[in-house]
Amino acid sequence: MASQFLVAGDLFVEVVDNADGGGIPQKRLETLSQAHRDGSFDRVAFPFERSNGYNGVRQLYSRKGPQENIFRSGWGSSLNFEFVFDASGTSMAPRWIDGKMGSPPTPSQLTRLDDNSVRLETSVPEPHRVDVSTVFALVAPHYIDLETTIVAQPNAFAGDWLGLFWASYIHAPENRTTCFRGRRDRDGPVEWIESLEEIPPNPCVFASETDPLLPVEPNPNGRLFHNIRPIRYVSPMFYGRWRNMMLEMMFTCEDNLRFAIQPTGGGLKNPAWDFAVVIRHCQPLKQYHFRARVVFKPFVSPEDAWEEYQRWMETTK
Repeated sequence: MASQFLVAGDLFVEVVDNADGGGIPQKRLETLSQAHRDGSFDRVAFPFERSNGYNGVRQLYSRKGPQENIFRSGWGSSLNFEFVFDASGTSMAPRWIDGKMGSPPTPSQLTRLDDNSVRLETSVPEPHRVDVSTVFALVAPHYIDLETTIVAQPNAFAGDWLGLFWASYIHAPENRTTCFRGRRDRDGPVEWIESLEEIPPNPCVFASETDPLLPVEPNPNGRLFHNIRPIRYVSPMFYGRWRNMMLEMMFTCEDNLRFAIQPTGGGLKNPAWDFAVVIRHCQPLKQYHFRARVVFKPFVSPEDAWEEYQRWMETTK
């Protein structure tokens, strides 16, 4: 098991690889118990177990938030490279070497780059031979920047497109929905839209208004990632509320990005705020990149979330 801890500004983050935690990790960490009193982190051990096949961010705390992990980390992790999919279906091999829950984890490598960043590398085995590398970097006061590189090996996928899916399990938010800026129809106005407007709240996927979709989409009787709703987003960002905090995710990719939400993806009270990337006309051995930023700060307003996105886009030009 590899685990790295990052502390910058208001945030405390643990990044993990795919390996089995093997019980309670007896690590001495900088935690938030003193942060609310004197601005420092106390040193104690986190009593969290972790199952194999879960990678990415296992713990995310803020000095400005509750002394509670936003991610449901009793067994899993979030910003987790979940599965790959193509014209033939899906594979969970990014997590488990044979794609079956509880089997040995797919090998992954977690490398410390500097005080504020780590690199997580996963090589998906056959039949979907894809190498995925993500750098997680903390940026004060309340940002996690991600830069992901994807390389498909020859004969790694069926058809001419490749999909990759990431999941984040949110710990019992008061409202399970996420919000994004979109249009309800092609000629409609841009407005804030909740992803769980349907009654009952069903798993949903939203594509960009410029996304031509794949030949198999939308498919209401298919798996989540092809079940595209008619509502389209206009900007690659969304946010959700948790306690007094906002978790916002924003991306540089657009046409090939999908937002997904599963109301009970991490358990009865724990939604999954997910996203997927689809690479059309995917070429073997070519590098594909996307950047993302996670914002974890006290919630102010939808307008504040939009301003965070606009400021970040200015820095990516």
